[in-house]
Amino acid sequence: MADQKPDKLEREIEEILGKIEQFPKPESRRAMARRRVLRRFGNAVAARQRAVMRELGRVSVSQLMLLSFIMIVGSFFFRRFNPLVMQWVLYAGIVLFISSFAIMMFTRSPSGRGPEQRWRGRSLDSRQPSTLDRLRRWYGERGGRARR
Repeated sequence: MADQKPDKLEREIEEILGKIEQFPKPESRRAMARRRVLRRFGNAVAARQRAVMRELGRVSVSQLMLLSFIMIVGSFFFRRFNPLVMQWVLYAGIVLFISSFAIMMFTRSPSGRGPEQRWRGRSLDSRQPSTLDRLRRWYGERGGRARR
């Protein structure tokens, strides 16, 4: 057993010495350092992009439409102060309005609602009847009374 320990120790020493001979040259160390800096910079940029996208994900399409409407109306009111900038604000508002309107119209499900939400096996339907639904129900009740 005592013979095995020095043999194992000698092998480890030889292994370490062999790795020292394969130590990277200064040029390759600089290249690795550059790659490390670029990787850190890329990770920082990606983290910022994710944070921006997370914040943008909180904005709804109806909020975008409201913003575009405010941009259009504001460009008319403030055109006197800087006509060139307000002209571009008007164009940006129009483009934003058209694109948000298109998104609103073409991303709805065929039933007019998104996927059904469930909690503990029960359907969550917190939707109030629309004005049109209430008018139909009221008209149906009124029409039923008049026929009698």
